[in-house]
Amino acid sequence: MSRQSSPDRSSARRGPAARPTDDELLDAARAVFAERGFDKATMDLIAARAGSTKPTLYAHFGDKAALFRATVTREVAALRNWVIAAYETTAPRPIEEQVRLSVMAMFSYAGAHPDSFRMLFDSAVDEMSNERRALADTVTTYVVTQIREHLLARGRIPGPSTDLLAAMMVGLVGRAAMHVSHSPGIDPIAAGDLATGFVMAALRGLDPALLDHVDDARRARQCAN
Repeated sequence: MSRQSSPDRSSARRGPAARPTDDELLDAARAVFAERGFDKATMDLIAARAGSTKPTLYAHFGDKAALFRATVTREVAALRNWVIAAYETTAPRPIEEQVRLSVMAMFSYAGAHPDSFRMLFDSAVDEMSNERRALADTVTTYVVTQIREHLLARGRIPGPSTDLLAAMMVGLVGRAAMHVSHSPGIDPIAAGDLATGFVMAALRGLDPALLDHVDDARRARQCAN
């Protein structure tokens, strides 16, 4: 799979008299925020990347924080739609195929849209914490369903450990996909296959006693209350 940045609709595709669209301005903002981070990105750099001016940026979006929030909102929506589309194709399949499709959704997005992925997951800016949390919750909800089905197929009643396992898997895959987005020498598909094998080995090798320890401790606290 070839690695490419997200589509850039900025100044290279416009005539000198054309005004940038909101999407073109957001493309430029995404690229600069991904390359430099929020603190070092400036409105001058973003305007230059878009072939536009600072007054145009301010007129369309407000200050840098507002522009960042608008960019994050668009990129989160794009990634959420990508992930949901992948998960919705997994339902009738065996667990191995479900896991692979789910894992590959993150790796393929990181490979196809590295600027978007880096901007969303590299940044520690508070303005994006709610959006990032909501995105993680969306992904985790699908993973919980997959783990529940896997445990039920093995004759085990899912407990609180299911949500913990889902959080572990989402965190692991997210960090690994971030590593790929920073590593042009790593093929995203090969990395996704490796991550799939890692996750499946973990699921197959789950120690029932460790699951019981988490689940029974939760039940004991509930009874005590």
